[in-house]
Amino acid sequence: MSGEGVLFLDRYDEQAALLRASFAQAGFAGPAIVLSEDVALPLDVSSIYRLAAQDAQPAPFPGAVREAAAPTAADVQRYRVAHAGWTPGTGRNFNQIEVPDYWEISADGARGQVRDRTHLRARIFYAREAEGRIASDVDWLDESGTVRFTDHYDLAGLLCARTTFNRKGQRFCRSWFDERGRERIVENYVTGDVIATRDGAIRLFRNRTDFAVAVLKARGLAGERIFYNSLSTPLFVGERLEAAPRGNVLFWQERPRPDVPGNMQLILSGRSHTKRILVQNAQSYAKLRALGASGDYLQPCGFVYAFERDNTGGSDVLICTNSDQIEGLATLVEGLPHMTFHIAALTEMSSKLTAFGARSNVRLYPVASKGVLEGLFDACDWYLDVNRGSEIVSAVKRAFLCNQLIAGFADTLHRPRYVAPDHVCASADDLVALVAGLAASRDALDEHLARQRAAAMAEDPAVYRRLLV
Repeated sequence: MSGEGVLFLDRYDEQAALLRASFAQAGFAGPAIVLSEDVALPLDVSSIYRLAAQDAQPAPFPGAVREAAAPTAADVQRYRVAHAGWTPGTGRNFNQIEVPDYWEISADGARGQVRDRTHLRARIFYAREAEGRIASDVDWLDESGTVRFTDHYDLAGLLCARTTFNRKGQRFCRSWFDERGRERIVENYVTGDVIATRDGAIRLFRNRTDFAVAVLKARGLAGERIFYNSLSTPLFVGERLEAAPRGNVLFWQERPRPDVPGNMQLILSGRSHTKRILVQNAQSYAKLRALGASGDYLQPCGFVYAFERDNTGGSDVLICTNSDQIEGLATLVEGLPHMTFHIAALTEMSSKLTAFGARSNVRLYPVASKGVLEGLFDACDWYLDVNRGSEIVSAVKRAFLCNQLIAGFADTLHRPRYVAPDHVCASADDLVALVAGLAASRDALDEHLARQRAAAMAEDPAVYRRLLV
């Protein structure tokens, strides 16, 4: 047993990552385990499936040392890929996926693809938790273009799971492999059954809840305090395990809804192993309280952010985009002549965008390198989330962590949680007025930066430390 509890995450999305980071900032040393089928997880986060795919050993969490084994077919395959440029233990770039001879791999900023002459054979998707074009999922297509199976790679470059589809393109089952490429777990999406092979024994579980309960017990985590973020399977698992003395804790991360969820009512009635509900959305907290949820159980609680720098009150503005569709750019550049606009892209820029390079207060950075982007985030004090294309390099979150004042329009925001409500403008003229007013007053800028942090529910690490003691 870890003694600190278990961070048990339903899925590993942005809010789960923020929760994990908040626990880490508070010094939490217990395991973080993800229940869903996420594969491309940070190296300090465990998948319940990957844990179950390992035989019993003294060190049950990431970093365990394993005995050397004779090379298998999977070892030989990895050796071949390594000599094509992949280094085992690192994520695979899109062009390090093995394909038959003479098939071509290509990619852009959004995803990659595999072609056999003019025939599309596969689509490559990038890992959310990695920089650059690191492959996480590869959809392999049949002759009609229907997905037949998807290969899933972790951030160490290992093929660790494969999802099989039926002829209609519907998911049928997923197999999970150990580090030597041996199939250990099969989950049937039609029946819900999970078959696991561990320590030479085969076990059948009726559903994912039964499976997760068995894995946590096998890892010696029964009776540990459970910190979780979903009222579905994580709650059910926590109720099936031995109750911890201080009770489990739910981090509620959902948006406001018109009622109190039924499973939450179980907690509020005192009939659950969960004794606290920490709400991580300010509007959701207000709505739940208005619906009568008891403050004895319910409290607001945000995230601990690892801010990287202070805002210097400078005049440099950053926009990151892979599109030339930047809302109101001409109005912004002309209306804020004392500000310098730095526009960065991972790709080449169109003639429409390069034409702005002739303006004295615009700097363009096509095909920006990691080093260039790092320098821009460090140098700029403003970020305008005004491009209509997809977000690149997690720019809005990075701008927030760099204490840049973030502003934009309601229909261009990529991550509204990092933007204060009064920084969302109705027009380019309104945005010009906002930036001009704040740039003229350091006190006003500091006040609005505080509003931005408050809107994102920034917390001190002490809040989480008190939760753990």
